[in-house]
Amino acid sequence: MAPLRPAELLAVIYQLSFDADPAVRTAAEAAPSSFPENVINPPLGEALPAPLLHFFATRLPDHRTAALERILYNPATADETFLMLAGRLDESLLEIIFQNEVRLLRCPAIVEALFFNKRARMSSVNRAVELCARNGVRLEGIPAFDEIVSAIRQDPEATNGAATDGRFQAALAAAEAASAPEGVAGQTGELGDGGAASAEEKRPVSMSFIKFDHLKVFEKIRLATIGNATCRKILVRDSNRLVAMTVIRSPRITDMEIQRIAGSTNVCDDVIRYIANSHDRSKDYAVKLALVSNPKCPLGSSLHFLAYLHQDDLRNISRSKNIPGALATAAKKLLKQRGDGRR
Repeated sequence: MAPLRPAELLAVIYQLSFDADPAVRTAAEAAPSSFPENVINPPLGEALPAPLLHFFATRLPDHRTAALERILYNPATADETFLMLAGRLDESLLEIIFQNEVRLLRCPAIVEALFFNKRARMSSVNRAVELCARNGVRLEGIPAFDEIVSAIRQDPEATNGAATDGRFQAALAAAEAASAPEGVAGQTGELGDGGAASAEEKRPVSMSFIKFDHLKVFEKIRLATIGNATCRKILVRDSNRLVAMTVIRSPRITDMEIQRIAGSTNVCDDVIRYIANSHDRSKDYAVKLALVSNPKCPLGSSLHFLAYLHQDDLRNISRSKNIPGALATAAKKLLKQRGDGRR
């Protein structure tokens, strides 16, 4: 109701978000999403203070594309705001961020946020990654960064949206759409090593439907990082060690997935060794048991984990024919030391 220019109105709303009255603060926090476009859009393109622009950027819903575009095109917008929006927005608005190469080089964390955003185009991600590499900027948050850069430079289609984007999005969409009733693990591409699975892990995987074999290395690595459990179940067994290792290092991987992988003989030795040598990955009892039961686990690690096993599990290990003889012998010795001589 106040006779204020739009820019002044936005400043007032921002200041009221710090008001001592909780009701006033709440109303101010909710105001940006309800402002008419003709009121909020024009001033967002002006040289307003960066904190004010960040306030509105964090509170505007994604469908307010015109207002968000103004913020993204505004030179006064802070890198912090771009970083937040890079992990949240959808494809069309993300392309505005990709075009701002000066900002990407100044704040490489924005490129990393774009890499982890499923809605970012694969070809645009490749261009941004190669841009950073070409200018001597390393992206430590992106797995296998050097290998990705090398693969991009060797592939003339890496930045071709028509080829790369469709292939990557098709694989991602197919993996996310996969679903089936419980109990069909034999047809779903499971690791096939038993154990309970979450609802996401029980989704089916049709290798003929999800064309993972047709993906390039840089696409597999990104899919292994940001994809769902279905993607990880397939890619952890990929013939390329970098892809398999990216899966086990993924921040999205669950404890249940780690347990299943730890007991699998279908993954490369490096993955099992990584789990065994990682305190975070091997901290759960179920993972320790899976590793000891897996003949692929290095003997030194298996011998170390023996001491953590319960009597019944230790007894089963001592009788197993699927593990090295030295491990079974050590299990028998440990049972005897604990005063359990049963066979």
